[in-house]
Amino acid sequence: MRHLVGFLVGLALAPVVALGTGWVLPRFVDLNAAGRSFTTTGGLVSLGALAVVALLVGLALALPRLTPLLPGVAGLTLVALTAAHHLRPDLAERAPALPGLEGAVTLLELGAYLPLGLALFLPMLVPARWAGRERGHEVTEEEYFDGLYDEDYEEPRGARPGTGPAPGGHHRRGAGAD
Repeated sequence: MRHLVGFLVGLALAPVVALGTGWVLPRFVDLNAAGRSFTTTGGLVSLGALAVVALLVGLALALPRLTPLLPGVAGLTLVALTAAHHLRPDLAERAPALPGLEGAVTLLELGAYLPLGLALFLPMLVPARWAGRERGHEVTEEEYFDGLYDEDYEEPRGARPGTGPAPGGHHRRGAGAD
């Protein structure tokens, strides 16, 4: 089940990365052209959006409990988008007008998604990421009760018969302490 969810989330992550970075690109270009810094409101919003995209990519790469399909599918999708754009650039004209599409097409032309896609794909090749987590030896009910009622139970050394705790919880001092 985790692989199916990882596959679907990986398919959704690629357009989020492409459109998120595509949305930020023209805003960074405008900031640079106007000679402004990131400390303006527009710069901080753009930087925050880029930080969210970077956080999503970082989480997809770094969390070991996630299925390797999540970053792998996202990476393959970004590589496929780059290859498709370089083989058939007219396909981008058919895409619906979405916020960030213009910047994403610019980044596709530059090939910026290719190294990111390959970096996302590489964890899929690591065999340790495919192994499920190891579970410790689970004790069966029979083993549990066998451990409780061991027949070879020994009384502590130095204990004399009749000196154990009395039914009321008090320790008797000798055989005739009643």
